[in-house]
Amino acid sequence: MGFSFWDYLVLGAYLAGIVLLGAWFARRQSSTDEYFLGGRRFHWLPVALSMFAALFSATSYVAAPGEGFNHGMMLFLKSVAVLLGVPPAVILFVRFFRRMSLTTAYEYLERRFNLSVRLTASFLFLLLRSFWLGVVLFASAVVLQPATGWPIWVSVILVGLVATVYTTLGGMKSVIWIDAIQFVVLCGGILFILAKLTWGPSQSLVGIWEYGQARDHMFNGLRDANFYSFDPFVRYSLWAIVVSAVFSKLTLAGADQISIQRYLSTRDEKSASRSLIWGTAVGVPVMFLLYFSGIGLLWFYETHPERALPNMTGDYALAHYIATELPPGVGGMLISAILAAALSTVDSGLNSLATCSVADFYGRVIHPEADERRKVAVARCLTVAWGFLAIASAALMICLYGHDRSHNPLIFVSEVTLGLFGGILLGIFLLGILSRRATSFGVLLGALVGLAAALAVTAPYYFRELPPDAPRLSFLWINIVGCLVTVGVGYGASYLSPPPSPKQIAENTFWSRASANSCTP
Repeated sequence: MGFSFWDYLVLGAYLAGIVLLGAWFARRQSSTDEYFLGGRRFHWLPVALSMFAALFSATSYVAAPGEGFNHGMMLFLKSVAVLLGVPPAVILFVRFFRRMSLTTAYEYLERRFNLSVRLTASFLFLLLRSFWLGVVLFASAVVLQPATGWPIWVSVILVGLVATVYTTLGGMKSVIWIDAIQFVVLCGGILFILAKLTWGPSQSLVGIWEYGQARDHMFNGLRDANFYSFDPFVRYSLWAIVVSAVFSKLTLAGADQISIQRYLSTRDEKSASRSLIWGTAVGVPVMFLLYFSGIGLLWFYETHPERALPNMTGDYALAHYIATELPPGVGGMLISAILAAALSTVDSGLNSLATCSVADFYGRVIHPEADERRKVAVARCLTVAWGFLAIASAALMICLYGHDRSHNPLIFVSEVTLGLFGGILLGIFLLGILSRRATSFGVLLGALVGLAAALAVTAPYYFRELPPDAPRLSFLWINIVGCLVTVGVGYGASYLSPPPSPKQIAENTFWSRASANSCTP
């Protein structure tokens, strides 16, 4: 059973509607402030929904049920632990950046250090999110393939082109409002899947919970001594979950242009803080439902083994269920929900990539005298260029992971990709904001060594085929390793160069009173 005419009709109508909405927002986009930040007039609620939707990708939509199917609910605890990172993120970054007149976070690094540090950090962000968009497009193709029968490359191109078109047309306004709409669509999809799984006299949420407990797929791991181990090679432990969750939230709020660009687009500092708080909090129930739906899929296919694929892994369970168990038209709605998750991520990534390309490179180095209209035109061209590069990145992910995901499921691929550069970026910003002694030389050397360390611990996931029982550092520690090495080496190496000027310190560190009132470069 595959996609019917009605499924294609629903899916086509949804994609066409998204593109038309982007075209509607294209009006009056004549300045970079409007195109990149929506005029800084957004209410906190749509920004909060967009912040969650931007980071909740098709990877999450597929990987979280896949993780629940394969291993259970334990990794959901990271979604809860992320809340611990919100207070320090608001105090350290949101209020600090919101009081400055910034377009990108990396402008701050030029004020605190120099242009080289700004361009280095911005380049690392471009690498981070371009690779990550490849993962998102790859995950979207994984969902579409069993439902539609399309080759993976067709799905990658379709999703990439649709997101590129409406993001190019509408800028930040289209991204935030379409993300808010897609948040409703993707939540509706999750609820429908759970309703379908529990529809019947012998099916219930309680029954699925009890089944998961009997299979050691709920929170049974809390009774396992290994869960409290300090061994970094344990797949996930309490300490790895908590620490990596806090580091992840700090990275997103303090070093990732996607999140920073959103709270910079709000009306004031209070709205910026609310958008981050609620954008994080809404993720807890949504992620719980996704992981729990994986338990429901496990129950369904173990009680109906004749309907399962041979040797089916969690990454395929949701897509196979949508393709084979839903009535005509409904499958198209569910695929639209998953594409909503993919599009909301791709549009946000493309918009932020274009923002950094124009603000940090074109407008600052290549053509600083360009007027606003020219910058907006260049931003649109670069959005298209980044869209094609994202599709190329997805092709790379297909080569790396398309043949076999039994050892590297999507949740690994996503976490490893984000951790590779994210920790280094966080380390750079922590050195700038928290240290009065950190220098540009120390930061650049720390980033270089941090990148080498992150590549070393990432290599077993990307570049080497390992047997299933071979030890490798838990994917939860990759972000932490990059950050700690960057901070340690960067701070120590700063003593090998002259200290920064008093003005750099007085205006651009967390400890300075002047920074609280600094609103100009």
